[in-house]
Amino acid sequence: MKQPRPHENDHCIIAIYADDKKGLLAQILNLLNKRSYVISSLNVSRTDINELVLITIEAKLPLDELQNLLKKIEKVIEIYKAMAWLPGELELNKVGFYRVAKQLLNDDLWLMLQKYGAVVSKIFDDSLVIQKTGTDRDLNELYNRLDGQHLLSFCKSGLIAEKCMVQLDNYYAAVPA
Repeated sequence: MKQPRPHENDHCIIAIYADDKKGLLAQILNLLNKRSYVISSLNVSRTDINELVLITIEAKLPLDELQNLLKKIEKVIEIYKAMAWLPGELELNKVGFYRVAKQLLNDDLWLMLQKYGAVVSKIFDDSLVIQKTGTDRDLNELYNRLDGQHLLSFCKSGLIAEKCMVQLDNYYAAVPA
């Protein structure tokens, strides 16, 4: 099934493989901030290659400017490769954390956790933290079920798209030592 055409301004996912150097993230964010692109998620993860990081950014920007932005990003010396995916091309998993009042702890909660594939990750004297991995849609569905007087706070992690994990031999080997 063909994906619907994205809006002119839409969220895209940008994955950047780069050397972990001081000031690199500031350079990348400066490129995005110059054009006032909205960043909704940013994640920096170490890879199995020494000193190489994967920077994943979810940003809202005009899609006709995306290729030009990728070229500017790849001009930064420490960057080996920058890639992007349009909305609907990736299923992004995030981790959601829901802090709820301890009064919610009953059989119905355990059934709900089982139904939504969530777990209790921490129990405090007055509350507990529920953890769930899934897409924004999955996390929002559980949020809506928990929403009310017993939901004390909610937060979700940055993202890592499995499709971003590419074989870097071609890019990494081409860089002079």
